[in-house]
Amino acid sequence: MKMKMFEKGQGATEYLLMLAAVLVIVAIAVYYVTTAGAGYPAIAATSAKVDNAIRINVTTGSIPTGEWAHSVSSTEGSYTWTTGTSELASPYVTLGTYASGTYYVSLKHVDSAHFYFNDQPQTVS
Repeated sequence: MKMKMFEKGQGATEYLLMLAAVLVIVAIAVYYVTTAGAGYPAIAATSAKVDNAIRINVTTGSIPTGEWAHSVSSTEGSYTWTTGTSELASPYVTLGTYASGTYYVSLKHVDSAHFYFNDQPQTVS
């Protein structure tokens, strides 16, 4: 009689261990599916004007050379994309010097077309 009770307890324990293993596998799968969906590097960046130069200040993260593009336009909503020729990393990347005027700066990831920011105004005087 005791042997049968032990066998029932062993079966329940095995069932709970299998259930725990399945839950761990599902949790790992959910983690990878949700993180892989982003498709673009996580960075924190803004545009800035220093003297007559416009640059992108990067506070966290980076994007490899050729995987980011910027647009500096004198017309809001008008974009001419230039692919980055250097790594976009802290502290900043200079986009060039500009004549006096207001410019709208945008930054995106090339492959995913994700905008990090768009049409941030910078006034060069």
